[in-house]
Amino acid sequence: MGPSAELRAFPHAGSLGASENGEREIPLGGGRITEGVVRVGDTVRRPVGAQSPFVHRLLRHFEAVGCDAAPRLLGIDEKGREVLSFQEGEVRVEFRAREWKSAQISAAARLLRRLHDASAGAAVAGDQETVCHNDFSPLNVTFADGLPAFAFDFDQAAPGPRTRDLAYAAWLWLFGADAVAPLDRQVGLLRTFLDVYGLGGERREGIGALIVGRVEDELAMHQRAGRITAPDTWLHRELVWLREHADAIDRGLRTRP
Repeated sequence: MGPSAELRAFPHAGSLGASENGEREIPLGGGRITEGVVRVGDTVRRPVGAQSPFVHRLLRHFEAVGCDAAPRLLGIDEKGREVLSFQEGEVRVEFRAREWKSAQISAAARLLRRLHDASAGAAVAGDQETVCHNDFSPLNVTFADGLPAFAFDFDQAAPGPRTRDLAYAAWLWLFGADAVAPLDRQVGLLRTFLDVYGLGGERREGIGALIVGRVEDELAMHQRAGRITAPDTWLHRELVWLREHADAIDRGLRTRP
């Protein structure tokens, strides 16, 4: 979630440990949700949690169907941590300016569609439309040649409707109080995102309200977990902005250039 998202493909300064077989452990930048994530060789080691069994099922499913847009689960190491494949590439440590080119937004839409299509109709999705990543942020994507190419951090993944992820992605990639580009440009990029993803017709109606609802859910989740206790945080300010602009986002989508 926003500034507290985990930047686990990005090494940051800190002491280096070693695994039991002597390989160097490089701490990877983390937020407040999961700590203790390290890189060891070509792998990422992460503590397991309550959500891990589902995430492991999902990652095994992705591998079984040949979806290479997510990490491979390689097992559990001698310290009880999950072992994931490491994806080379560039990661971002800041997204709030939300300055993206059309090609980047198009690539992000294709990446999310690949993930959704890979799990849609599968047992791992249960009776839902697909499995949502639930944190499809620019901070949880590896870039190749400047374009989103690979997603990581599936800790919050769960079955749900495609629009849940699309609304969340629209917020974190395009809209918010700190976005520097004019609103009409960002709405145009949202139109591109939805066009490339393939969401059309009635399903994109009222997406402004869907974005607001999704961010309200995010705030409530962090409040329940005790990660947000103050009454005026970045998330609160984002919600104020989104509520004020939700109708304008919808009007912009209905108006073709």
